[in-house]
Amino acid sequence: MTLRPMDTGNRAFWTLVGISLAFRILLAYGICCLAMVIWTAVRDGGVTTLWTTRLDLLPGTLILALTSVGTLKGAWSLGQSLWHTRTFTDTVRRYRGPVPSDLRVLTDRLRIGSRIRVIATSRPFALTYGLRRPRILVSTGLLNSLNEDELAAVLAHERAHLRNRDPLKTLCARVLLARHFYLPGMDHLRHRFTMGRELAADRRALAQHGTTALAGSLLKVSEGPAWARSAPAAAMASDDLLSARITQLETGTEPPLPRLSRVGRVGAVLSVTAFAAACVWTALVIGQSTPICMF
Repeated sequence: MTLRPMDTGNRAFWTLVGISLAFRILLAYGICCLAMVIWTAVRDGGVTTLWTTRLDLLPGTLILALTSVGTLKGAWSLGQSLWHTRTFTDTVRRYRGPVPSDLRVLTDRLRIGSRIRVIATSRPFALTYGLRRPRILVSTGLLNSLNEDELAAVLAHERAHLRNRDPLKTLCARVLLARHFYLPGMDHLRHRFTMGRELAADRRALAQHGTTALAGSLLKVSEGPAWARSAPAAAMASDDLLSARITQLETGTEPPLPRLSRVGRVGAVLSVTAFAAACVWTALVIGQSTPICMF
């Protein structure tokens, strides 16, 4: 069996996950020991001891503060995303309408018949939503605006998002960005993930239905309504990606995605270096301060 190369969006996503795991592994054991050392120092000498007699604990204190704030931000982002997803799903369930017979025939042919939802609104949009079992939502405005070939291209695009579980990955990317807010370049990786997955979904639709159908649908589809934009979802229309998508239509290949600026690259290297140095220094301080964490 031949493995297909990973697309740009998935590479960016798994890079985000890898960076997060690396930092968690690096800090998992040391943070508990560090907290105990700092607590012991503050208990014995008061808070002022951290900037008077125990300056060696300052790097560790900064690490502890950043990771604590990051954990809270990550938890808040996760809670918000889950709440928005639940609200979005409830709204769709409340206002969903019947699936027209011609759409049912088309979705059955694409093997997504059980995953399609229709909502009555004049705005022509389509998106993929849902974390555990993703679904495709289309509006009646979309059905009235597109011909059969264009609609098939839109559904092929959304099916690519569905099979890649992009709503769940979008939620994970949001949480990881909030969790590691102090690392330069994480937002850039999330943006590359979003762009890469939209372009990959377009290529899937392009391969199956051709340039004319996909181009026609891009011109007619709009972004989803305001109430749908807070939930982690993958939408067919995205105004900020339109230029890259048109370029891909013209060339047939993925255009070069924006690279991290030189300032961003320098900042990322310096931040990681400083963080690693602080971790090494703190490990030495912990080793000299207490045998609590030694097994």
